[in-house]
Amino acid sequence: MPNHRSPYAIQPHRFLRWLWLSLLALAALALHAQGGATSIGQQGSYTLSRAFMVLEDSSGELTLDEVLQPAQQARFNHVPQSGAATNFGLTRSAFWLRIALQAQADAPAQWLLEVAYPALDQLDLYTPNNRGEFVRQSGGDLRPFASRVVPHRNHVLPVTLQPGGENLVYLRVQSQGTLSAPVRLWQAPALWQHDQLEYSLLSLYFGLLVGLLLYNLLLYLSVRDRAYLIYVGFVGGMAVSQAALTGMGGQFFWPGQTWWNSVSPPVGMAAAAAFGILFARNFLNSAVRMPRMNRVMLALVGSWLLALLAALLLPYTVSSWMVTVLAVVSVTVVVLAGALSVRQKHPGASYFLTAWAVLLLGVATLVLHNTGVLPSNLLTSNSLLIGSALEMVLLSFALADRINIERNEKERAQASSQADQAMLEALSQSQERYRAVLQEREIILANSIVGIAFLTPEGRFRWANQAMLEIFGAGDRPLTSMEPFYLSREQYLRVGGEVAACIGEGRAYLTEIQVRQYNGTLIWISLSGKAVSPRDLSQGTVWVMMDITRRKELEAELVRTSSEREAILNTALVGIVLSVRRRLEWVNEKFAEMMDYPRGELMGQSALQLHADADEWNAFGRRARAVLREMGTYTCEQQLRRRNGEMLWVQMGGSCLQPQDPDAGVIWTFLDITERKKSEEDTREAVERQKELNALRSRFVAMTSHEFRTPLATILSSGEILRHYGERLPAAEKAEILDTIAAGVQRMMRMLDRVLLIGKAEAQMLEFDPHTLDLQRLCRELLDEARVQQPDSACALRLDYAGSNEPGLYDEKLLRHILGNLLSNAVKYSPHGGEVLFRVYTEPEALVLEVSDSGIGIPEDEIAHLFESFHRASNVGTIQGTGLGLAIAKNAVSVHGGTISVTSQAGVGTCFSVRLPLQAVSQAALFPLAADLAP
Repeated sequence: MPNHRSPYAIQPHRFLRWLWLSLLALAALALHAQGGATSIGQQGSYTLSRAFMVLEDSSGELTLDEVLQPAQQARFNHVPQSGAATNFGLTRSAFWLRIALQAQADAPAQWLLEVAYPALDQLDLYTPNNRGEFVRQSGGDLRPFASRVVPHRNHVLPVTLQPGGENLVYLRVQSQGTLSAPVRLWQAPALWQHDQLEYSLLSLYFGLLVGLLLYNLLLYLSVRDRAYLIYVGFVGGMAVSQAALTGMGGQFFWPGQTWWNSVSPPVGMAAAAAFGILFARNFLNSAVRMPRMNRVMLALVGSWLLALLAALLLPYTVSSWMVTVLAVVSVTVVVLAGALSVRQKHPGASYFLTAWAVLLLGVATLVLHNTGVLPSNLLTSNSLLIGSALEMVLLSFALADRINIERNEKERAQASSQADQAMLEALSQSQERYRAVLQEREIILANSIVGIAFLTPEGRFRWANQAMLEIFGAGDRPLTSMEPFYLSREQYLRVGGEVAACIGEGRAYLTEIQVRQYNGTLIWISLSGKAVSPRDLSQGTVWVMMDITRRKELEAELVRTSSEREAILNTALVGIVLSVRRRLEWVNEKFAEMMDYPRGELMGQSALQLHADADEWNAFGRRARAVLREMGTYTCEQQLRRRNGEMLWVQMGGSCLQPQDPDAGVIWTFLDITERKKSEEDTREAVERQKELNALRSRFVAMTSHEFRTPLATILSSGEILRHYGERLPAAEKAEILDTIAAGVQRMMRMLDRVLLIGKAEAQMLEFDPHTLDLQRLCRELLDEARVQQPDSACALRLDYAGSNEPGLYDEKLLRHILGNLLSNAVKYSPHGGEVLFRVYTEPEALVLEVSDSGIGIPEDEIAHLFESFHRASNVGTIQGTGLGLAIAKNAVSVHGGTISVTSQAGVGTCFSVRLPLQAVSQAALFPLAADLAP
């Protein structure tokens, strides 16, 4: 820090040097163009804080000579244009403030410059005189108050301005705490008038503090309530801190104590905060009502005491930061505690919460002011003053509210006492009658079948009835303590701890324990007890005891029997479940194994997870519930779901625990019939296959009967003609008849070939022998053969070949079956003619052979059966056919590794599409028997 020096003038022999430096400074100002001069006229005061240019000296060692250098002058910047003060927050840097004051010609020459922040450690003011020299004046709270030129609670220094000219003023400020410089330029009368108001307000504030302090001190001496004494400490600490922060302490209370004047703000704040939190603990009774919050408050009290020690022993900056942080945390915690107390309807909590919320607002405003977030003005710099005044007034209201509540309680107690007196008078009149009643009750207690005893707070017997003596087999021996009857001292101590905990919480204690009689016999007892008066534990406890040895023996027998029964049920060969409201309360091992679940995972769970879905579960519940309510039992076959999602069939039967009441519980038995269901399904499938074979046999017989009858009749009639008229027939007619016979034989042979071929195909014995084949040539040949086979057809056959011209690997025989059949059908089932288009083209991975016509088409509902053996569409009429061609074509396509599909519309036409892989693959691996039969 710079050395403190009294005001002085620059020495004459240095006049030229100072003049030169001043000219340099003025030149730098002109070049830097950081703002114009502040005009000073005849007003009473001028706020200078916003007009300052500021230079931060982080080292704190710059002198005025160095600051006047052009390099340093260029570093000056405008102060933030907010608020009425220059606030730099908590910083160790020194700050140089520069301002040009343009005094008008009629402006007064004598002024007072006020820095309205009493806690400022050091300030140095440099003002020019009429010779161009800078005159230095020093101040700050580290100097004795008597050294101040102007005796004022703030830092006030006289300033002489040169009217009609520009006056360049420098102000250097530095402080270990918050650094704020709210600067105003006053005419003396205006300052004294302003001080009248401020001193009046401060007098009211400190008068309020003194009044509250004395008032609560008198209350403490009167009622001896520690809360008032703590509140007195809180008010005292607040008075010390505010006296220091407002400068009143340095001016009136400790004017010569510079060290104390420096540390008194954090010391006063720490003391006020510690007493304030202690007051909150006492007032809110946090130790009982909010144990966790109470521990936080105690920790904060310790932290504040550490802050107080830091203020006395450590640098001022440490305590400043501690006070700044702890203030926000402490007031927030106390406000939260007040909010919780309001929620709990604690007396006076509303006033308490409002008081601390106001203080929290003041503390938060002061913290934001101290850290430089908020500007320094009358409200922000005195926020703690305002907040604390309101807070202490509201806390007084809270204490007054508490006094009123206590007075009301006292009045109620007095009224209750008077009522009790009246009651005592009434009771005295019926004392004899009650004495008789008490004697009757003593007789009842003494002869009760349960043991009754009164124990002292130390656990000793005060009284026990006869039943109690009989339970322990005491006979005429008196009972003194329960300890001899416990099986071990550990048991005695454990039960004693449990009893103490229950009695302390106002609860009754209930347990069943095994104890020992006087003769060593072990018995079980039911022990229950409670305090005679929960508010006065010195009255002891009352206990009720019953001998439950027989019940325990029966329970053990029941457990043993239940274990045996559960073992039997768990070893049963069927699944058994107890279900209550469709929840599995108990399952045996067989059921858990059947469903692939651990038993523990099933018990207590809904049966929903065992069904296929929620709809099935709900439907089953409705069916079963209806029958159970009507009959009391229900049996069915149901599909359930195992843990892995697999479905199984079970035969299940349920029986209500109570007649026709399924809500009381249902016992279900489960038998896994999955294999039986599978056998039944296999049997049904075999029957269906047999039906299909019978239908196939019928269609085959019908087809062969029709297809063989026509050529056989032709052959028979031709043979009869040759037998009877052969010698008379011309050679040409005879040859025609022989051709007819040969055609009939060929037709029957083709039909037999197809029957044999479909048999091989269905037995997966088709011969697949691919060879290099010119597909385009084959397509032309098949198209020509279709024309020759049906020369009377009115159809126009056309080939659209867009496939590859290179030979490929195909089985020519199978391709002829496929394509020849499709072309023949297209012509045959187009009796009215039209175009039959045979298209061949390629796709990315397949060769497509497509045959389309404009014939009779196929009914939509029969397309699915089109490739079945002996199946013919219902709209073919008298058109001949065997129903084998498409079945053979489908199998031939499958052997090639391809697919065949059909699209058709009745009366419009049909389109068959065959897709074969571009690279033919031998199917011998898929059809080993066919490979064995291949040549």
